[in-house]
Amino acid sequence: MIVRHVCGSGLQSVVIGSALAMGLCCPNAGAADLPAREAAAIGYVRICSSYGTGFFVIPGTETCLRIAGRVRAEMRYLEPGSREDDAFGTRARGRIDIDARNRTEHGDLRAFLRYELTRNTGIYGEDTAELDRAFVRFAGLTAGRTQSYFDFYTNDYNFGSLLVSDFSTQVLAYTVEWGAGFSASLALEDGIERQFYNGPNGPDFPGQGFSTAGERVPDLVGQLLVEQDWGKAQLSGAIRQIRSDNLVAGPAASAYVSTDYGFAIQGGVQIKLPTFAEGDQLWLQAGYSRGALSYLGFANTSVTDISLNQTDVYVDVLGNAQLGRGWMATALFLHYWTPQIRQAVFGSYGVIDYADNGTVLTPAGGALGFVDTTDWRVGTNLSWLPVSGFYIGIEGLYRRLDPRGRVFADNDPATGWLIGSADALEMRLRVQRDF
Repeated sequence: MIVRHVCGSGLQSVVIGSALAMGLCCPNAGAADLPAREAAAIGYVRICSSYGTGFFVIPGTETCLRIAGRVRAEMRYLEPGSREDDAFGTRARGRIDIDARNRTEHGDLRAFLRYELTRNTGIYGEDTAELDRAFVRFAGLTAGRTQSYFDFYTNDYNFGSLLVSDFSTQVLAYTVEWGAGFSASLALEDGIERQFYNGPNGPDFPGQGFSTAGERVPDLVGQLLVEQDWGKAQLSGAIRQIRSDNLVAGPAASAYVSTDYGFAIQGGVQIKLPTFAEGDQLWLQAGYSRGALSYLGFANTSVTDISLNQTDVYVDVLGNAQLGRGWMATALFLHYWTPQIRQAVFGSYGVIDYADNGTVLTPAGGALGFVDTTDWRVGTNLSWLPVSGFYIGIEGLYRRLDPRGRVFADNDPATGWLIGSADALEMRLRVQRDF
């Protein structure tokens, strides 16, 4: 009775306005007559196609971001030099890449980060945790840690190392793009990590091993690059300061050895060969250095029983800085037998040459001091690529080290054991996933 009175009476405006009266007794009142609650806004991630696959727009910004990475597993065999040496080792490596880019009125703004963690056993050596890349690029300017502008082919398709410069370092560089694929870059690069100074092999060297003084200037690196449909070619050069902390022997013992400058030059070409098979390519490069051997890839001159110290510079008996000279040539051919089966065949040859007074001969005929050395490497690998971004490969690499004359085993004259050359076979199995 009360309910009918409320619904039927126009005088009961207060009661009609209440939610109770509307819900109970007005047949035409429904959910549509109630106040609506706004739905929470849904944020959608937009694809960014301007920079290739994998980029998306960070919500609330105009920054395109790509997160990528790599997982690599390896097993390696290397002929040992002694009973104490490991002949086997394993490696597990993880990599994460973060690439952020924006369009601006001055061109693209890019920040790139790459971090790698490596777990090693046996012949691989110590574990590593490395910031491999961390740079900002804007309007032709690059600042941070990245691949040296001197480098060209950087062991991309071989598992072991060839005689090539494959080096990450801190840089401040500027690049001018002329169009049609032509560009020129000038870079200031941190040369501290590239220092290649070692003491002489064995005792009784009449000169001195080089002792470096504090750095005063970075390495100066230049690069000319052309990229076309047929491939690319590069000419690069580097100049570095060699500043000694050695004192000149004799009457002028209070004077330091004069500051000198080393240099390196390199030329390389990559030729695409689609007439053989899609993806086929040939890499050729050669370089020469005086006082900057790391720019040629000379970082390890040890094979089985031969272990030789090499150096960019030493001080002779007269107190003069003598710069080590070297040259190298490297080639690689990559062929796809099928879209899922590829093979790389490669090799490198290099020579380190010192001044005539760099080597001392013992009565037994063994060479001490700094010994001219020839290093050559040849190998091949075969990989199966069943799906995109994944492959399983096996590689064999043969290396030979040939010093001029004979040297003492393990660089120890006390053994009396002289060796004319040494060689070794290396095998690797690799499983890798890029994403």
